[in-house]
Amino acid sequence: MARDAASRPTGNAFTHFFEKVDEALEPIFGAPPITADDEPLRGPTGEEACPVCGHAMFEHTFDRSSSNTVLICPTDERLPEHEVAGPYGELGMPASGRRLEKYEERHGAS
Repeated sequence: MARDAASRPTGNAFTHFFEKVDEALEPIFGAPPITADDEPLRGPTGEEACPVCGHAMFEHTFDRSSSNTVLICPTDERLPEHEVAGPYGELGMPASGRRLEKYEERHGAS
């Protein structure tokens, strides 16, 4: 009788653990927030500028004949590349985070 009174009303410790995990993750992986139906949908309109040439994206075509999609710009003009004073990362992008800190430690004292 005392054992029944001391135990949890339903389930065991294993099920209660996963109930707590579900409660903690619900705000992150739960349903998306409900929006009003009269709100206009926000999405790409084609009016955005191309990061390569600067023309509107609706002027471009895409070659999807292979596994890699290729963007075909309507012009041969290209936007100027930004100057980077520091090091580059593994993929040729400007370094950030810990790599940039190490660079500054090594070259900042020189």
